Amino acid sequence: MLSLIKKNRHKSIQKFYFRKTIKESGMLEGIGLHSGEKVKMMFHPAEDGFGIRFYNNRAKEKKSYVAASVENVIDTSLAVTIGDGNFFIQTIEHLMYAIYILGITDLIIEIQGATEIPIMDGSAKPFIEFFQTCEFHEFSTEIKPLKITKPVMVTDGDRYIVGLPAETSRISYSINFSHPLLENLEVDFPYDEEFLTKHISRARTFGFMKEVEYLRAKGLAQGGSTENVLVFTNEGTLNEPRFTHEALYHKILDMLGDLSLVGRPIQGHLLGSKGGHALDIAFAKKLLREFGQKEKLLEDMSAM
Repeated sequence: MLSLIKKNRHKSIQKFYFRKTIKESGMLEGIGLHSGEKVKMMFHPAEDGFGIRFYNNRAKEKKSYVAASVENVIDTSLAVTIGDGNFFIQTIEHLMYAIYILGITDLIIEIQGATEIPIMDGSAKPFIEFFQTCEFHEFSTEIKPLKITKPVMVTDGDRYIVGLPAETSRISYSINFSHPLLENLEVDFPYDEEFLTKHISRARTFGFMKEVEYLRAKGLAQGGSTENVLVFTNEGTLNEPRFTHEALYHKILDMLGDLSLVGRPIQGHLLGSKGGHALDIAFAKKLLREFGQKEKLLEDMSAM
């Protein structure tokens, strides 16, 4: 477990959350990390309670969409892929991070050209910047955060994610890989939208040179480059990091993007180490089992 939980003078402020969508449609283009194919994304406003849904050429298909929900996750091997049998979309975590951090709850995302979200610059920053140019519509419907009321944990060897009860949300994370630039790195901070949008969002996908070579040999990572992936060599990096702890910050970015599939803000202290998409999704499912189902039961009973 993390040995340090640093005290931070910045006090996290609890706030009310209301459902939110964009007021007008917009578009982003890029290439898929694994396919290398050009992808166009059209973002459209949605009604209160609609949720986040991905459509495959919505205007041409009678019904071909999948909701951004942890129940629809079908693969976590290289990225997070969601699908419902008729349509799937992969590498959604960076986009979902931006949607989650900015509090967007209802959105139509139309995908044209491929079945993966474009890698852009390898981070969530381009998605954050796109949504920051949008005008939002906030509904009057309040969202109750999923509140962690007792310790909960998932593990995989030396990897773990822990959730602890906390009145104000917080994140503590560490990585320790056998590389001179990735040993014993850790960070602890209160959940703060400004820090998450300005700093964590800029951290790019990272990998090791041998992994990149292996993926290329398998016909994957065709859209990857030193512009959108931080590549680690045996002793250093092939390209320049944006900042010292870029790899550590990207682990947090991926975790929050994956946990967004819970569908609600999460209130509690999240502690993670080394993580990964499979562990993130296992933790998201456990959160819903431990805390979401009880709340739904209480809501159903009060409606009787």
